Parts: sequence; C-alpha cells; structure tokens
Amino acid sequence: MIVLASVALGINVLNLVICFVNLIAMRRLSPTTEILQQVNVLLPCRNEALRITSTIAALRNQESLQDWQLYLLDDRSEDHTFSLITKETANMDNATVLSGEPLNGEWIGKSFALHQLLTKSRESEFTVLMDADVTLSKAAIAQSISTLVRSKLDFLSIYPKQITRSWSEFLLQPLLQWTWLTTLILRPSERSTRPSTTVANGQFMVIRTAALADIGGFSSVKNFVLDDIALARALKHAGHHGTVINGAQIIECRMYEDFRQLSAGYRKSLWSAFGSPTSASFVAALFACAYIFPLPLALLGSGKSSALAMSALVIAIGVRVMTAIATRSPIASSLFHPLAIGLFIYLLAASWIDRLRGNLSWSGRSLSGAQ
Repeated sequence: MIVLASVALGINVLNLVICFVNLIAMRRLSPTTEILQQVNVLLPCRNEALRITSTIAALRNQESLQDWQLYLLDDRSEDHTFSLITKETANMDNATVLSGEPLNGEWIGKSFALHQLLTKSRESEFTVLMDADVTLSKAAIAQSISTLVRSKLDFLSIYPKQITRSWSEFLLQPLLQWTWLTTLILRPSERSTRPSTTVANGQFMVIRTAALADIGGFSSVKNFVLDDIALARALKHAGHHGTVINGAQIIECRMYEDFRQLSAGYRKSLWSAFGSPTSASFVAALFACAYIFPLPLALLGSGKSSALAMSALVIAIGVRVMTAIATRSPIASSLFHPLAIGLFIYLLAASWIDRLRGNLSWSGRSLSGAQ
C-alpha cells in the first residue's frame, strides 16, 4: 500500500510541476490587431440545426477583419441544417454555402467535408477551421490570427471554454483541458516532431494556408478519427510549428447535451488516443493508481500509506482547481476528480470494445476503416 500511495503521490507532484510551468510560461492570446490579409473560415455542418443559428450569428459580428470569407458546407444533414444555413447567411456578402458530396469511402466525414471546403475556397494567407457548436466573441478570429502572427508559428489550436450543464459534462469535460495542462510542457513541444508531444483541438484552429497546402491539405488525415491531432502531427512532421493555447476568454463550446451524446462522442474516438489496447490498459492502470486509489487509501488506510494517499489526493484536486480557474471550467467539478477518472476509464474500455467489435460509428456513419 505504501508503494502504491508513493507512486500516486509522485505522479500528482509531477502533474503539479508541469501545470505550474504551463500556467506561467504557455503562450497567451495577444491583443487584437486589424487583420489586413485574406482569411478563409471553413465550417462543416452535419445535423447542426439546434446549434448553427447562434454560431453564424457570432460569425456575422466578427470585427477587425478587412478581407474574410466564410465557407459553410452542409454535410448531407438529415435535419433542416441546410435551410437554416441558407437563411442565416442570406444577407452575408462574404458567405458561400455548399452542399456536401456523397462520402468517399476512403475518408472520415469531417475530413472529407473540410477537404471539399478547402478545394472550393479562394486563395488566402490564413485558414480558420471551426466546428458548428462553437460560439465566438466579436474579436475571436482576429485575436487568434494576431496571436499566431506574433508567436511566429504556423498553426494554433485555440481551446474553447467547455460549457457543461448535464452531470456527465460537469464530470468529464473539464478533463479535456486538464490533460494537456498537466502532461506536456507546452512551449518546448511547439517545435518537436514527436507524435507524443502534439496536442490539438479541431473545434477552432488557425493555420497558415501555405502550411496546410504543404501537407496536401486534408488528404493527409482523410481517415483519422482524431483528425485534429493527426493534422497537427502532419504539420509538425513537415517542419511547421504550432501549439495549443487557452482560448476560454474568447471562445466557448458545448459539445454534448446529455450522457448518451457524450458517451457516443468519447467512445467513437478514445480508442485512437493511445495507439493500442495495451497502451490504453497501461494508461487506465496509471490513472486508477494516481487518481482513484488514493481516495479509499486515504479514508480506509492507516499510518504512512494513508498520509501519502491523502497528500496525493489533495494535490490532484488542487491541480484540478488550478486548471479550472485558468480555463474557466466549473471549480466544483474538481472535487469529483476520482469519479471523473473512473468514468473516463469506463469510456476508454467501452471505446476499445466497440472498436474490436467493429461497432464504431458517428452521426449515422460507420467508422470501421478509421485510424
């Protein structure tokens, strides 16, 4: 028990150090400047009737962009997304609405939608990728591009504030920011080509269009279920540099509305995050040791093992509080960290079971050939 508690304490101390370094040294949003260069915004939409109106409204109000074009693609939606897109962009001179082609079997849906958008878009210096469930502040695009230019990088993944309303969102969504703030020192990773040092979130990304063209656009990630991370890795492998930064001040997103949606979303992609069932099992065991077992050890153990476990638990929750404050996540969720990790491990196992059974799907489409 002492060994287990010591390992848990060591992992949490390491998390604390990495988090502290990142909170001090990671890149931050620069002040907004007027963007004179051409900017293309690519927005794929599939079955987004409940969200797309507010997303387009926020885009319509973007400021400090002298020359920008919005390209939307209805990816063969089964609801009335297309009619809403057409209606909401009717008075936008800079908006182009496209209808998606039938899905090519070599592609994953989102990557194919982005491929069509990129192919139909004009030449530009910057390309912005965003999801239909993202809401932007008025200066979000201009400020993100200003940050990219000032940082002298080729791409930035701007991590949104995650809106959480249901119990499952409250537990799990804050873990998204926690993972990259506590496991990877961000500044040195910007120029590393190692896959393990790459983190990205496709909900909102700003990329130099020349860098995107250099990797062949989205054809390089055509069948990756985690297309955002695969895209960032492809860019880095080609010699381009970038990172993830906290964008909670200017962007927010609600990915799921209940546990059913959240479970489906995580299960379709978690298997891909760690490479193999063996690696996933190792990560699950490590997480259980570091973040779940300290709770019963602290409460039911005795002597040194109980003290070490309590220290590990306090540090784990403290780190969660630090990341919650930085990313504007619900602080109260930090108190349920062991439970959140337990739910994460369950979804990781379920994701691999679905993968091995060939049951993966998303938005009504099979993911059997995904990487």
